[in-house]
Amino acid sequence: MSGRKLNLQRAALEEHKRLGKNLLPPFRQLNPSPEQVFWWRDFLPEFLWIDSLVHTHGEAGAAHLFGAFVSAADHFNLKAGEILDGTISSFRLIGPDGRERFLAELSELITDAVRLPFGSFLSVYPDCPMAWMEVGKDRRPQHADADPIRLAIQRLLPGKDSHAGFCRALPLHRLLAHGKVKIFANLTDTIEAIKTYPHGDRYRAESFARNVHNQILIKRAKDDPSALHWCRSFWNANLSLAPCVYG
Repeated sequence: MSGRKLNLQRAALEEHKRLGKNLLPPFRQLNPSPEQVFWWRDFLPEFLWIDSLVHTHGEAGAAHLFGAFVSAADHFNLKAGEILDGTISSFRLIGPDGRERFLAELSELITDAVRLPFGSFLSVYPDCPMAWMEVGKDRRPQHADADPIRLAIQRLLPGKDSHAGFCRALPLHRLLAHGKVKIFANLTDTIEAIKTYPHGDRYRAESFARNVHNQILIKRAKDDPSALHWCRSFWNANLSLAPCVYG
C-alpha cells in the first residue's frame, strides 16, 4: 500500500468496549459466528482470483490491477452499505442489470485482470460469482485441467505465509477506502506497517488485515447465510474434478 494515500481512521477511546481489563477496538466487537469457520473451507476459495493475479502479474502488478479493477467495479455496486472488497463473492453486488454495461465499459481491464489470469478457473466453475465475466466460452470443459486449481489451493493453504498473507491483505485497502476500518491511535507500529506495505513490517500489516477481514467475513456470513455459497460450491464441484479414492 506504499505510495497510496490511505484514509486511516483512528478509533477514539470512547468507541472501544471494555471486556474485563481489556479494551476491544470496534472491529473486535463484531458478534462471533454461530458456527465454527475454517480458513481452508470457508474463506480460501474467496481469494482464488487474487491469487491468480499475484501468480500471473507478481505482487506489484497484482496490487495495481486489483486497485484499478475493483475501484472501477465499485461504480457498478448499487447496494449501499455493502463493500465490493475484491473477494470473489463480493462481485455478486454487481447485479444482472448492470453486467452488460460493466463488460462493455471495462473490457480492457477485464481482459488483464480477470480473463488472462483467471479465465481457466471460471470456465470450470459456472456457479462462481465472477463466471459471468468469462463470456463466449464453454463454462465446463469436457476435460478440465485440475493442476492449476490444485496449485492455487497449495499456494493459499498456508494462510499466514507470505503469499497468502499478501492475497489476504489486498481487500483491506477497499475497507479503508470506504471508511470501514478504524485503528486505535496508540497502534503506531500497525499504522506505519499499513502505510508502508508491502515494505516494512509486512507480517504486522498482514496480521491486522487478516483479523479485520476475518471478522467482517464472519459477520457477513451470519447476516446472510448464502454468503458462504461460493466456497461450498467450489469444494463440492471439486469432488467431480478429482474424486476421492479411499484405500
